[in-house]
Amino acid sequence: MIVRVFCGFAVAASVVLSCQVTQADELSRFLAERNDYATALSAPIAVCVEKRDTDHPVFRGCIDWHSSVHGVWALSAYGRITGDGRYRDLVQRLLPVDGLAKERAYLRQHPTFELPYGRAWFLRLAVDYKRAFGDARLDALAGDVAASLVAKYTAEAPDPESTDYDSATWALINLYDYGVFTRNKRIVDFVADKVRTHYLRREACPLQRVEVETREFMAICTNWAWLVGKVLPRAEFKAWVAAFLPVDLAIEPIEDAASVHQAGLNFSRSWGLWPLYRMTGEKRFLDAYLSHFHGTFARPDIWNGDYANLSHWVAQFGMLGLAVTFDAPEGAGPP
Repeated sequence: MIVRVFCGFAVAASVVLSCQVTQADELSRFLAERNDYATALSAPIAVCVEKRDTDHPVFRGCIDWHSSVHGVWALSAYGRITGDGRYRDLVQRLLPVDGLAKERAYLRQHPTFELPYGRAWFLRLAVDYKRAFGDARLDALAGDVAASLVAKYTAEAPDPESTDYDSATWALINLYDYGVFTRNKRIVDFVADKVRTHYLRREACPLQRVEVETREFMAICTNWAWLVGKVLPRAEFKAWVAAFLPVDLAIEPIEDAASVHQAGLNFSRSWGLWPLYRMTGEKRFLDAYLSHFHGTFARPDIWNGDYANLSHWVAQFGMLGLAVTFDAPEGAGPP
């Protein structure tokens, strides 16, 4: 596994160094090595998705349904972003058409099951699977899942500070991306309306209170800004984010997680930090992305150890932290 030291921080735990490496050098090195990072992360994911930890017909490994879903997503995304086909046969074997029909029936019979968290991950899987493989085996279930999320946030207002399994922001991010991918204007407009109605808070995000003190895994402030950036025009977004994530708001990686769930927070923040860098061009977001991603990647004991508590899910979070760096700029656009 590759371990690298970056200017101002090190990817080995509790080591801080100073150096003369430029930001461009750090970014170039990261981009050159991200395929290797993805390959390392994929190994424990491939192990967990093949386990039989539940009675579900398809998503049965990785301890629970949602972790199995984002495990299969991670391997689908891995092949798409790296061009490495080592998991293609495995992914398709994990998604038998008859089993998916049973999963669809189960979700219809249990309308609150994995709503919203696991269902949001399923939409991400449906999009990346279609991008990677081109066949329609996930389309019907994805349509049902999208409809269930629209129904949920039609009946209730999304709470931007909701976290973890209840995160409305995570649900809307994936619903929006699904709407864009499927060219479903109704869904795209639905999410945009929810963002403009509930997410355009002008004061600084209470990062310490809503993320660090809760000791949970879901980034709130950076995901919130990532979602808003998908909807607002660039100039409007840059003015909004300057107030919401001001330059004096320290976004520092977690060095010693206070809970098992908090062990995933660095990777979770990285999902939004990279798009924020691309949408604003601000160095602080790039620096934060690199420190957050490497802060956890350099700890394989977190993402490739302790299966019951950590390795059945943390590596998948890291894969999304990498996957966002491969995709074209979105929303407010490139700097």
